[in-house]
Amino acid sequence: MSPAASLPDKPQAYSYLRFSTPEQMKGDSFRRQTKMAEDYAARKGLILNDTFTFHDLGVSGFRGDNVASGMLGYFKEAVQSGEVPAGSYLLVESLDRISRQNARRAQRVLEDIADLGITVVTLIDGREYSKESMERDPIELIMSILQFMRANEESATKARRLKEAWAAKRDRLDKQPLTSRVPAWITLNRDTNVLELIPERAAVIERIFADTLKGLGSNAIAAALNEEGVKPWGRASYWQRSYLAKVLASEAVIGNFTPQTLEYIEGKRTRVPQGKVEGYFPAAISKELWAEVHALSQGKQAKARGRQASAPVSSMLARLATCPLCGGTMTRVTKGARSSPKFVCIRAKRKAGCRYKIVSVAEVEEALILRLPERLRDAPAGDRNPVMDQQISNVEGEIEGLQTGLHTLLAAIQKGGEAVSILQRVRAIEGEIGERLGQLRKLEAERASVSGQTVQARISRLMTAIRPEEGEPQPAAVNLALRAVFKRVTIDYRYGELVFEWLHGGEVELPYALPEGTKAVSSKPLHVLIKALRNRS
Repeated sequence: MSPAASLPDKPQAYSYLRFSTPEQMKGDSFRRQTKMAEDYAARKGLILNDTFTFHDLGVSGFRGDNVASGMLGYFKEAVQSGEVPAGSYLLVESLDRISRQNARRAQRVLEDIADLGITVVTLIDGREYSKESMERDPIELIMSILQFMRANEESATKARRLKEAWAAKRDRLDKQPLTSRVPAWITLNRDTNVLELIPERAAVIERIFADTLKGLGSNAIAAALNEEGVKPWGRASYWQRSYLAKVLASEAVIGNFTPQTLEYIEGKRTRVPQGKVEGYFPAAISKELWAEVHALSQGKQAKARGRQASAPVSSMLARLATCPLCGGTMTRVTKGARSSPKFVCIRAKRKAGCRYKIVSVAEVEEALILRLPERLRDAPAGDRNPVMDQQISNVEGEIEGLQTGLHTLLAAIQKGGEAVSILQRVRAIEGEIGERLGQLRKLEAERASVSGQTVQARISRLMTAIRPEEGEPQPAAVNLALRAVFKRVTIDYRYGELVFEWLHGGEVELPYALPEGTKAVSSKPLHVLIKALRNRS
């Protein structure tokens, strides 16, 4: 039995913590804020709910990311669906944890939460902000605006100083590298602080360009590298066409570097190129070879790439379809104007070791439209998942351990340790902390979408997308709604089944074709299916 069911007379309280950078999690801040929330709830007779924890770790409030795509946005959604009851309390250290946007937008975030029937409490001073209190006391409203103004100015000042620091680094590019992040075929020599080629990787770069000039496409080159067992770079497990296309388009192979700055244009993070620096990297190929290949690719491929870049989502299972053998992505392919779309394992397509088996997109989407809505009505409730709780706890422990190691290294510098080598280790640890924070955000986002009314609201949106009141289902709308409910969809062609894996745990299976070895039934056109469904209803 939940706390709300056993003590219905006591309001619920929910703790919300936000840190925009790993450094803000150093020391005692996380534990201190959690303790403040526990003390306030006990003092006011509130039930501090531990079923939902809303933490935005590594998310900036300056641009409103915590509301647009973070856990504060999930909190609002849970209130709207009824998962978090109206009359509850949201506990934050201070108002700048909610937003650091300009005062007008930040105040709107606070008012939106208050209008949902939630009281926001700032633990640092014990102030309570509710719809009634802000309407009753104009001074309270003014105080909140002043706090938002101060927080926004602090963030704007930090952003300006950081931008100036990077500009100063770019001005010294002729004396030292801007950063240790370099293309995969180059390394930074820590002893001399000079960028150097990795010979065996530079040879692969030259081969890619030479083979392209011979008329081989990126798919063929990637397949040849995979067949020969040439180990890919970075985290990839096999060579992919998309990576080769980036290499072929990059001027870094001839030594050119174009620094970029991150700017927010019309609310979107956009990389803005700065002036090109020639000779910044050691060249892996000659400028003549690059120019020949670049001219060839411009003539044959540039126009097609443009169309693909702007094309809408064409598959209902985009980013969801999974191979039953290797667990990798299944991609949608079409061979010629008269050919119907098919799903195929991307590893098999790249000749990277899996079975090449094509599956009709029409058969899969027919099953999805005809049979999935009935299965959605029997969706599991999605109760609290102890395994996910343990995963979150483990990642939090890893972050804490990394932070302890970071403090130890910084203390060593203060005691006169070798600064250069220690700073290298500090950067490595900071990178690991960033990766763990990303894992933590993903896990908490999954847990936030686990149960009750919130899940049912998303399922309702999915059913509407699959069977709209007017017109045919739109692949992009169905895909978006599917990804809010399911983690992946395995197209198990061996048994003719689609296996949908819920975000909150469990699976649902749908037949889409006869098992392998049996003659398949031809699929009907989509508009015929829609007409049959409406006639049936």
